[in-house]
Amino acid sequence: MKKIRRALYKTYLEITNSIAFYPTLISIGFLLFSFLIMAVEYQSFIIDIKQNIGIILVQEKENARLILGTLVGGIISLMVFSFSMVMIVLNQASSSLSPRVIPGLITQKSHQIVLGMYLGTIIYCLILIINIQSSNAKYQIPTLGILFAMIFGITCIGLFVYFIHSISRSIQVDNILDKIFHHTSRQMATDNQQEDSVELPDTSTWSTIYTNHSGYLKKIDTSTLLKICKKHNLTVLIMEHIGFFLVNGYPFLKVSEKVDKEVEEDIRSCFIFYIEEHVADHYLFGFKQISEIAVKALSPGINDPGTAIKAIDMLSILFIKKMKLKEKNYVLDEDKKLLVIFKKPTLEELLYENLTPIREYGKQDATVMLNLIESLKNLAYADKDNRSYQPVISKYIRSMVISCEKHITNDLDMEQLDRMIEKINTLLGGDYYVKGLEG
Repeated sequence: MKKIRRALYKTYLEITNSIAFYPTLISIGFLLFSFLIMAVEYQSFIIDIKQNIGIILVQEKENARLILGTLVGGIISLMVFSFSMVMIVLNQASSSLSPRVIPGLITQKSHQIVLGMYLGTIIYCLILIINIQSSNAKYQIPTLGILFAMIFGITCIGLFVYFIHSISRSIQVDNILDKIFHHTSRQMATDNQQEDSVELPDTSTWSTIYTNHSGYLKKIDTSTLLKICKKHNLTVLIMEHIGFFLVNGYPFLKVSEKVDKEVEEDIRSCFIFYIEEHVADHYLFGFKQISEIAVKALSPGINDPGTAIKAIDMLSILFIKKMKLKEKNYVLDEDKKLLVIFKKPTLEELLYENLTPIREYGKQDATVMLNLIESLKNLAYADKDNRSYQPVISKYIRSMVISCEKHITNDLDMEQLDRMIEKINTLLGGDYYVKGLEG
């Protein structure tokens, strides 16, 4: 039963993150609306209304069929073109940016709503066509329904213009970077919920729960997990953070009390594994996507250091937010009893996972390395009062300088890098950080 629930929840996530989710809902809404129109079209109060607005209603059957047929054919053409544009955007994003940004583009609600309007209008018009009656019928033409069809058709034309504008902006890497950056910032803001500090217990003697399959941990059903903890009077320690790859038999949980197999399976069912990386699941994926865009921009096939530099600047802002983030890594019940302890990614882990690939791919580009060192300088300056992260930042500045010493030989480039290092030492404390390239 628990496996079924986990499978259903995973299916739910796949459906809601699909490009067809909102178009399907909107199409069903149009289908139901067409049935409603047919049900009330020939009611006495509707007939009275139609007599007052007869000048804008279609009165001839042939005209009605021509209008509906034209709408269906025209909107099908718009829909085919729009879907083609979506596929082009996804293909370009995958080849020139990173395949991991595709889920974010697919789930863009505005594009799904436009496609849903196209599909819904087509379905609505087809239902109306089959309700045009023969010449013997008392009421032959659903005139009010055709009026709505024309309104929907005009709306689709307006949405098509909007779609072309929006899709042309979606292709631009700057807009994609900005969108990922703002989504990541908002996700970090939601995690900034630190309460009064709680002393965490010693977990060395707790029972361990192992995974029973492999995959990337992408989501935790926290509400269900809390119910299980309350029911069985447990405290659960999650040993790995979101995004970690777990293999079968890997220890990833600890529980305060030994539990039976059924409870173990209940707890396992709260952890969801799937492929896509959505920033809405955790800000960690936003960092990763921006870093991979920078790495792809530095590849020989793309060769776009400007994009990489912008990505580094965005990462530096997010790192500073991370330094100031007060994350709640535990959940208490109403009686202040500790129920769940989370593992959050540290700043050092984020620096290594996101800056190291950029350093390796950009180690021969002086402007990229200069920007990396400057971003770390900005982190150190943001931490100059608390000095909580100075050793970590210092270590990463030194690693950048070591790469520069090995791979950058031009005297002008070395002079610029030396000036940046001198600025760091002057601004943040003498020789605490690094010596120059010639030092």
